[in-house]
Amino acid sequence: MAAAAFLAAGAGAGAGAKAGWTWLTHSPRFAIQEVVVSAGERVSAAEVMTLADLRPGDNILGFRLSECVAGIEFHPWVKSAAVMRSLPDRVLIEVRERKPAALIALGAFYYVDEEGEVFKKALPGEDMNYPVLTGLTLREAVEERADVEPLIKLGIELVKLCGRSRDFPCSELSELHLDRSAGVTLVRAADGMRIRFGFEGFEEKWSRMERALLELREEAAKVAELDLNYEGRVTIRFREGYRVASASDPPEKR
Repeated sequence: MAAAAFLAAGAGAGAGAKAGWTWLTHSPRFAIQEVVVSAGERVSAAEVMTLADLRPGDNILGFRLSECVAGIEFHPWVKSAAVMRSLPDRVLIEVRERKPAALIALGAFYYVDEEGEVFKKALPGEDMNYPVLTGLTLREAVEERADVEPLIKLGIELVKLCGRSRDFPCSELSELHLDRSAGVTLVRAADGMRIRFGFEGFEEKWSRMERALLELREEAAKVAELDLNYEGRVTIRFREGYRVASASDPPEKR
């Protein structure tokens, strides 16, 4: 008898809880009156509302937060999203947009964000004023992503160094060539000079490059290639021959 009474009480409580939840998820008191969207310039509030599948009048407890987030993050410009209920009738949505750091040439141009993630094909009319990464194919970027992603991140590391440099700003950059065997090579826009950075130590190599270019001065136009992959030295290949200069001593006159 005691067990039966306990089970009956439990069943009654369960039925009551179910009835209470049904009332909450259908009550006009909890109908959404306002959806507040905080986003940037590339993602509109209307797009966010559509992707979240939320409308005024929907019950604020009748949707899954995780499904709303997944819907919003489907947008290529969305880095991450957060959706919060503010009872009884407001939903707050915060969207963090991606920031392009470069374009990558993969047959067509695609945007690459600050973390080195290729996230969207660049379309006509969109901003294309970014440094360009070259050397990879679309197949490599898709099918061999785990192998080439570290190389793309190295390219973005050099883009960031350009962005902080007064002596070699991004405006002087023609391309950053990515090679799975040789690493990253910077190509200067003015004269096509190739500057080999390899795979590591970019900040120190950047300082050596800037000193070498300063020391070369007018002779820099005669340089075909700088190789920074020898510690403490800069190997300089002129368009008519080779020579080696230290990172601190000015090159001899030719």
